[in-house]
Amino acid sequence: MDVTHALQPTIYVVDDDEAVRDSLKMLLESYQLSVRDFASVPEFLEGLDTVDNSCLVLDLHLPAMGGFDVMKTLARRGIRLPVIVITGGGDAQTKARALESGAVAFLDKPVDDQVLMGAINSALRSNAAAAASQRTDDLA
Repeated sequence: MDVTHALQPTIYVVDDDEAVRDSLKMLLESYQLSVRDFASVPEFLEGLDTVDNSCLVLDLHLPAMGGFDVMKTLARRGIRLPVIVITGGGDAQTKARALESGAVAFLDKPVDDQVLMGAINSALRSNAAAAASQRTDDLA
């Protein structure tokens, strides 16, 4: 893994399947990443405390509020958090919709570890670039 940031990256994981959450948490922690996992969207939205040096691994199919709704809510609130969508039932149309909705990656379950880590590295780099751009804009 090539994530080299001053701050410890935080990876938010939202999935209603406890086994998936546990598996992802163990994998990500093995790469020395800080992981905050949530079983539901309301828990995640309440627990979201930073978007700096962070990204979200989001199950697309969640009870009450699905992945697309989460991405809309984040955008509506002005929260710029890179989203990696994971799903057990995706097709080309769903993938296109997710990417158009702002997801930085769309991965099928079971998720390949190396593909996921590549997507996370990309998401963290994109988050760092967006934060740097925002700081530059703020100074102008």
